[in-house]
Formats: sequence, structure tokens, C-alpha cells
Amino acid sequence: MTPLRRRSPVPGATPTPSLRWRVVVAVTVAFAVLLVVVGFAVDVALGQRLRSDLSARVTDRADRAPSLLAEGYQGQDLVTALQGDSIRVRLRTADGTVYQTPGPVLDDPGQMRPPRPSGGRGPRVDDGGPPAPGGADGLGPDGLGPGAGAPGPPGDALVVTRALPDGSTVTLLGDTTSITQVRHQLRWLMLAAGLVALAVATGLILVVVRRALRPLEAMVAVARDITSGDRGRRVRPASPSTELGRTAESMDEMLDALEAAETAQRTAAETARRAEADMKRFLADAAHEMRTPIAGLSAVAESIARDGADRPERLARWSDLLVRESRHASRLVDDLLDMARIDDDPALDLVDADLATIVDGAVDRAALVHPGLRIARHGPVSVPARVDPGRIGQILTNLLENAARVSDPAGAIDVDLTTDGHTATIAVTDDGPGVDVGDRERIFDRLVRLDRARDTPGAGLGLPIARALARAHGGDVRCVQPSGTGARFVVFLPTRPGELSQSDVPVAPTL
Repeated sequence: MTPLRRRSPVPGATPTPSLRWRVVVAVTVAFAVLLVVVGFAVDVALGQRLRSDLSARVTDRADRAPSLLAEGYQGQDLVTALQGDSIRVRLRTADGTVYQTPGPVLDDPGQMRPPRPSGGRGPRVDDGGPPAPGGADGLGPDGLGPGAGAPGPPGDALVVTRALPDGSTVTLLGDTTSITQVRHQLRWLMLAAGLVALAVATGLILVVVRRALRPLEAMVAVARDITSGDRGRRVRPASPSTELGRTAESMDEMLDALEAAETAQRTAAETARRAEADMKRFLADAAHEMRTPIAGLSAVAESIARDGADRPERLARWSDLLVRESRHASRLVDDLLDMARIDDDPALDLVDADLATIVDGAVDRAALVHPGLRIARHGPVSVPARVDPGRIGQILTNLLENAARVSDPAGAIDVDLTTDGHTATIAVTDDGPGVDVGDRERIFDRLVRLDRARDTPGAGLGLPIARALARAHGGDVRCVQPSGTGARFVVFLPTRPGELSQSDVPVAPTL
């Protein structure tokens, strides 16, 4: 099995050490330092306390020596009365006789000399009383006076010397060996207890840190789920004000932004795909629509070229067909150009005009082009508005031509002009076959022609052009349910620019 290789650090990468082990090590080291400081403080305080107690006992017994002497204690009896636990006594009488506590230290002359000031560890306690007899410097005849002959072990010790009323000198030595032993035992005990406490604390810290890092593990799990495709997962912190809460909230915000960006990208891609598909369909439909007049023109031209000289009686008919197909092609080209201009910039020429006059002109033109139709206009004789008269006339012409194509040759078309506040409404109603509910929005798409209208002339651009021009004015064109048979198209227009937005266009009532 190939061993896993550690990844080499990427230049400029953010350091990401193990947070768990960093916290555990840092807290453990801090706890160990605290244990050392506490142990040192306990050791020093206990040592000082024990020495203070021993010093107080030595001083107290030294102070009792004169009273014991007055009570009749002499010689070894006085030494026995003054000695105690860790306290040794030496009595030197005025005639030089020495009485002392039995023991190897005081019996050994080499160990009876206390440490010198330059090398001793323990303090030498003296009451400052008169020097012991035996010399001006306070030394006895044998050199073991209070200054140099007081008993004491080679280690740390407490020494108190008193001159008694009968001329004798008593010296008390507080042996600190037991204090040292107690402190050594306490140090080993604290070391063992500290190691056990450190091990237990490390285990507890591991458990606490593992529990504290669970939110991070949850964030990692969410991130992996999102990477796997579950884009809707979120951390949703319960306490956003904490450090981990702010991190989780920032992560959720980042995920929301990424999801919104992905959605926007998908929407843009879908829109682009749809636009491309619409463009391809538009070009295909436009080419298909152009093929009809071009085929007609080609057929007539070939007929004239082939049979014009032999069949002069057909020339008038062929010329009429040529003109009709040329007009069809010209109208189709004009509609395509209109759609391109409206999409790019409608370039409205807004002026103060009378909508009633514009409607009357469109009705009169339709009546001349279709003399068999009965076209009636209803409504007020004057509706002032600020519009582009040419574009409004084009809207009405497209709607009237659409109504004329689907109506019977002797059918009827009604044009109703009404006003409601700052909104003008123009309704064109025919008596043709009507429009199904599912097709009332689809017919406003470019080059869309219903099956029953495919045999009639037209390219399917009149209604899209009418709606685009109406929306350029701030209005709209809609196909609504008529009161009877046929189809009803309603134009909504603001009488002043900016007075009507797309969301404010009212729905035409069903008549």
C-alpha cells in the first residue's frame, strides 16, 4: 500500500494548523505553568510557616530558661526541661561545665560549630544580650561561645542564645531537618498529583474542545453536501452573535450569493438560449414568409419572359400579380424593419394631438381599403393626449387590418374610444372566429399565426408591432374576451407621458 504523502504548502496559502491540538497544547501548557506556580507558592509558604513555628518555639523556650532557673532547675535538669521536638539545648555554667542534649550532632565537636555568616544557609538568632563569659569577643574558653561555639548542624538551623542570671549561658538549636523532609515529601506529592491532574485535565480539554468544534464539523458537512449538489443546505446558526455564529452566518451569506449567482447565470444562459432559438425561429419564419412573394415574383417574371411575346393578353394579369407580390414583399420588409427599430429605439415623436382625430383617420383608411366592411367608430369627438400620431395610427391600422383579414367580406368592425382619468382606451372588435384563451398571449409573439389564419395574407408581425409601440408609449395592447363572437383587442394609452406604467395598466373589462 502506497503511503500517503503530505501535501507541500502552496505559496501564499493561508496557514491552517490543527485548531484542536493547538487549543489542547496551549491550555495544557498554561495549566502546567499554573500548577508549577501554585506548587512553588505552596512550598515556599509552608516552609516559611514551619520555620516561623519552629523559631517561635525556640524563642519561647529560651525565654523560659530564667524562670526555670529561678524555680531550681540546674544543670542537666534545666537542659531536659528546655529541650523538645527538633529543639536541642546546650548549657554552659559559669565554671565552664557543659550540659547538653544527647545526640550525635552535639556530641561531635566538629559539628557543634554553626555555619559562618559567609557560608551558612540558616539565620542565627541571638537576643543581643551580654556576651557569654570566657572572653571579650563572647567566646568561651574552649572557643564554643555564643558567637562561634553555639551548637548547630551543618545544614539550615535556628540558634538562640541567652545569658542567665547565675552567669551561665544557654543555647537552643532548632533543627530544620524535619522541615526539609516534610517539604521534600510535599514536593513529590505535589509533583505526582500535578501529573495526574495534568493528565485528567488534558483528557477533559480534548472532550471539551471536540464538543466546542462540532459547529465547525457541521459547517464542513454542509460544505461537502453543497459540493455534492445539495445547493439548498445552510448552517443557520442559532447564535449569530458568537464567533462561530458569525463565521456560520458569513458562510450562509456566501452560499446565498453563490446560489444567486448560479441562478442568475442559469437564467442568463436560458435567456440567451431562448433568444438564440427565437432568433433562429424568427429568421426561419422570416425566410419562409419572404419565400412566398419572392416565389410569386419569380414565377410571374418567368411567365413574362417565356410567354410574354406569344400571349400578350396575359400581360395585364401578370402585371397585376407582379404589383401585388411586390407590395406583399415590401410590406413584409417594412414590418421586419419596424420590429428591429422598435426593439432598438422606438424614437417616438411626442406631440399634443387628438386621439379621436387619429382614430377617425385610421377608420376612414380601413373603410376605403375594405369597402365591403361596416366599420363603426364610437366614443367622444375629442380626446387630447401627448402621443406620436404616426405610431398610434400604425397601431390602429395593424389592428384594423388584422380584424379585416379574419372578418367576412361583409362583416362588421366596431372601434370604441373611451377615457378614464389619465388613461385612454381604444377597443377594436370584429365578428370573426375569435381567439382561444390559450392563444391570447401567444399571438403577440413574432411571426406567430394561428392555424385558421394561415390562408390569409400577412406575416404575423402586425400584433407584435402594435404591442411594442403601445408599450413604448407607456401603455399596452391586450386581447380580451368580447361580449359576443369574434375577437376584441384593447389599446391602453396614457394621455400624458409618465402617467401610466406597465404595472398600472388596467385590465379591460369583459364586455
